Amino acid sequence: MQRAVKMARYLGEFGWKVHVLTVDPVYHATLDESLLAEIPDDVVIHRCPEDEGWLNRLRLKQQLAITGGSGGDAKDASRTAEGADVKPRAGRSASLKSGLIKMMKKVKNAVLIPDDQILWYPAAKKKGLEIVRTYGIDAIVSTSGPHTNHLIARYLKRKTGLPWIADFRDPWTQNMHRSGIWWRERIEERLERSVHREANITLTVTHSFARNFNEKFGAAIERLEVIHNGYDPADYAELEHLKKDPADADRCVLMYAGIFYQKRNPRLLLRAVKELIDEGDIDRNRIVLRFAGVFDYPGYSDNIDAVRELGLTDIVEVVGNLPHKQALAAMKRSDILLLIGDTAPGSGNYIPGKLFEYMAVGKPILALSMPGESTRIIEKYHLGEAADPLSLDEVKRAFLKLYRDWEKSRDAEAESSGPQAEGEIMTDERPPALERQPSGENGHADKHREQPGAPRPSSTLIYQRREQARRLAELLNEITGSRR
Repeated sequence: MQRAVKMARYLGEFGWKVHVLTVDPVYHATLDESLLAEIPDDVVIHRCPEDEGWLNRLRLKQQLAITGGSGGDAKDASRTAEGADVKPRAGRSASLKSGLIKMMKKVKNAVLIPDDQILWYPAAKKKGLEIVRTYGIDAIVSTSGPHTNHLIARYLKRKTGLPWIADFRDPWTQNMHRSGIWWRERIEERLERSVHREANITLTVTHSFARNFNEKFGAAIERLEVIHNGYDPADYAELEHLKKDPADADRCVLMYAGIFYQKRNPRLLLRAVKELIDEGDIDRNRIVLRFAGVFDYPGYSDNIDAVRELGLTDIVEVVGNLPHKQALAAMKRSDILLLIGDTAPGSGNYIPGKLFEYMAVGKPILALSMPGESTRIIEKYHLGEAADPLSLDEVKRAFLKLYRDWEKSRDAEAESSGPQAEGEIMTDERPPALERQPSGENGHADKHREQPGAPRPSSTLIYQRREQARRLAELLNEITGSRR
């Protein structure tokens, strides 16, 4: 949700008074209330509750069913298993609970269309209409997922005639994660087509997404625009002088911050590390893999099980969810940042929002990503090493390259730790990630119309949140015309 938070934060600088319609806070695996501190006082937040019934009970049961959970510590979890001298096994009660949760998920997928936020739809459309009429709203911006947000915005446009921008942070029916239920797919395709047809602008975050929208929906789209995801330099100002923790001084720290699930997991990386240790290429005493976020999604334990089975409990740390600023600080104190992508067909079309944060932090990136937009950015700007996430040999090659680079820099730092030569400037910071204009990176989707005479933003600017809010404000100015 960084995109929505930052747009709300900066749109006011470009003449727009922002009102946000959202849900009452409920349990979510990645809920981070610290982000509210980034919202300016002049942004008005309106909340209304979603369903208070069985859906929230399902979420609670999923949370309670975590074994070895995302918020635990891999070392502590493994110590219990080692103390009993047996491989941890789920009891009968846990197995029944896991089976029940999987069954309830299937029921949810068959009933809640397009997503579980559809239970919010009745209250949200009523609240949205009230906001429009009370505050004299001039335009609507909806952002997905969840895709229910677009259905709420579509309702509001139909009732009020207000201009509307539908922002797709991820594809909908072209998403690599689909239900596989044929009749549901047809319903969702009709819903998505109506969103593209009725929105004044379809906005998305990568040129691949834009091309795919054009190919599938064509003339139904009135106007198609791309504003990338990015980073906010203000988030990193306080990190400038952070150094590694003393406990990590002699260890290569690899950091991942994000969510794992079935199609995106660290298990091949863990195998690669195990083999490199066994082959004598890396010293297990000089390495740590640190994971923040959701290590195992509620109801699963595949990743923590792999840590135990491979005997890596001494070098893997699972720190759970961190508030955004703490996560950034942990990245800054690391040596290598891990970017682990999906392996499903079409995943190369995605640029993980995490990539832009990593770029801003300025540490080398180890990307296990399918070839596509994100790997092209990494290669173009020499941000690190990209490897095929399905190739063990490729992962080992890329990992070992960055590990040896770290060893060389560590040795060089040790040699130069004596008195400085007169006039010599020493730094352990990498140069800015973006220095030159990438060909095509700030190009526009097929139906984009540039402002006449507008200066072309530099490559750095197009990835910065304030600049992205400025571009969104320009689009809002265009579609509202004389209304304001």
